[in-house]
Amino acid sequence: MYKIFPGIFILLFLFACGQPKEQIFNTPDSSQQVKDSLFTNFNQDILVQEIEDIELLIQRYGWQMQKTETGLHYMVTKEGIGAYPTIGDEVTLKYETSLLSGETIYNSKDNGMKRFTVEKTEEITGLHEAVQLLKSGSSATLIIPSYLAYGLTGDGDKIGNSQPIIMKIEMNIVSK
Repeated sequence: MYKIFPGIFILLFLFACGQPKEQIFNTPDSSQQVKDSLFTNFNQDILVQEIEDIELLIQRYGWQMQKTETGLHYMVTKEGIGAYPTIGDEVTLKYETSLLSGETIYNSKDNGMKRFTVEKTEEITGLHEAVQLLKSGSSATLIIPSYLAYGLTGDGDKIGNSQPIIMKIEMNIVSK
């Protein structure tokens, strides 16, 4: 066994000597791919944990929520009688935003109602999706995963990185 080890070492040494230094240390499979792979795995782990936390919260409260293909969870608590908003419609929201812990962080009483144009203004993706599922005058509880809310960086204020949020909203169409 000890006689084989020096032979392997010599072969590896000779092989390495015949290769340009850049090829040995800067191969395409080197550090950037390793970093990308670690980052991807880390984000997948965060996402898996986030999904588990959301599912546990729904179970804890016994909420009968629907889930969209994107991962948005919603539960209509009061059915409206108006039309569904479409792209370009202006809507207003009374809202309360909280973390999964239940801590309320924003609400329309303190910050004013949200007013935005569906799919045309800068608002979190989860809200644009949610309002299109509700008739004017509807109220709903939403659980918006971080990737449909404020993403990896948070909102720079009260919502941290990779945090899903709960929103209780009442939506009305202002103009069609």
